[in-house]
Amino acid sequence: MSGQPFLTPSKDGVYLSVHAQPGAKQTALRGLHGDAIKIAVKEAPEAGKANKAIESFIAKSLGLSKSSVSVTYGQTSRSKRVFVEGDVASLVASIGRWLASV
Repeated sequence: MSGQPFLTPSKDGVYLSVHAQPGAKQTALRGLHGDAIKIAVKEAPEAGKANKAIESFIAKSLGLSKSSVSVTYGQTSRSKRVFVEGDVASLVASIGRWLASV
């Protein structure tokens, strides 16, 4: 549906492949990293702080509630799978606009 290798639609939302860059100077979308969206966060990769920062950043960037976004795989890895709950067509469009802003 999306034609994007980093995005997998599901029944209740989409899964995003994310490459995390914890400990960065600022939290920001850095574009694509292979088949994943690269997101830099200020927080260190300890006690789930970087994962929470990624969830919050994605939610804020897409205009969603924090509870709509969750890291489902790769909690201790730079390679993560993030579930974003919502209408698939709307999410695909919003993510496309978000990536175009880089």
